[in-house]
Amino acid sequence: MNIIKYFILSSCRRVLLRILRWLSIYRLVVFHLNYCCFHSANIIVSLTSTPQRFHYELPFTIHSLLSQTILPKEIRIYLSPTITIIKNKNLTLNHLKMYIKKFHSSIIIEKLFDKLVRIYFEDEDYGPATKFLPILKEFHLLPTNSSKLQAIMICDDDHYYHPHTISLLLKYSDKYKNSIIGLRGWRIRDDLTWGVSSREELAYHIIESFRLSEIYRVGIVTANHAYIIRPSFFDSHIYLDFKQVSDDIRRVDDIWLNGHASKRNITRLVIPTCCFSISVTKTHELENYFNKHQFTRLVANNNALKWFNKSWEKDLWYKFYGQNRPKDCNWWIKIYRQWINIILRLKFIIYVGFI
Repeated sequence: MNIIKYFILSSCRRVLLRILRWLSIYRLVVFHLNYCCFHSANIIVSLTSTPQRFHYELPFTIHSLLSQTILPKEIRIYLSPTITIIKNKNLTLNHLKMYIKKFHSSIIIEKLFDKLVRIYFEDEDYGPATKFLPILKEFHLLPTNSSKLQAIMICDDDHYYHPHTISLLLKYSDKYKNSIIGLRGWRIRDDLTWGVSSREELAYHIIESFRLSEIYRVGIVTANHAYIIRPSFFDSHIYLDFKQVSDDIRRVDDIWLNGHASKRNITRLVIPTCCFSISVTKTHELENYFNKHQFTRLVANNNALKWFNKSWEKDLWYKFYGQNRPKDCNWWIKIYRQWINIILRLKFIIYVGFI
């Protein structure tokens, strides 16, 4: 029995060492190619963060964005309001770089960080919508038509994005130039009530890219798994109207952006992909805010959905029992994608550790 146990453990150890060796070589090659042959794609990554997430979740997110197979030309972190941010002495680029070095000390990552990462301070606090409202306002004010077509990847500060995130989104965004391209979304009910009750219905309601066999049109794309927009998709109402809505609606940024996209007949597509992002959420900012101000996510989502009640596309309504659910990928593709995700998660654990 001990001999069998020994051989099993020995075999597992050899497999793990081979995976480690492969991941080390892969990591080294990708980082050196990204830096030595550095050329950025014409895309800007835009996100926001908070003092609570700046030292923990955000460093993981930025590290994942610097580890992409295709790099952006800039990574913008919007912080607001300025008067509150400047009181925190540790919300700087130098501190952020130091936090990243704590779990991965790399000269290449450090140099890419210096080239790409910028912090922008905003006087007005848009809450979670700070990830897209300031950059849209800036590009709307630029005189050239090309600025209106700039690809912008919107993402959250509490996810570790898989290395093909930017390349996949760009590939489809270049093909479907008049659509918002995302990796996760959901469909809107015709009664404008958010969510479903059963686990089975939830699998039909939430559309995740790694389960898809083909592109699927949704009502809402979500920033937690990232999506690409262009300033031309929106007009000034997306930030001017923002001042007129109640505070609960201001906090559900995904619905706000998608509502304005639907007003201008911009389709929202979730694309199939091999992988999914890793959640590194430690601080539940939105839930804490709702609890403090006696809101709930359900009420906020319902109010936001009803705000755009005349804008949503009627042919996209969610239907129960999977009537208009997307087509799942084949079983062998599912197995392949699961293996890819296991390898990526193992890589994450090896270099970052358990969180």
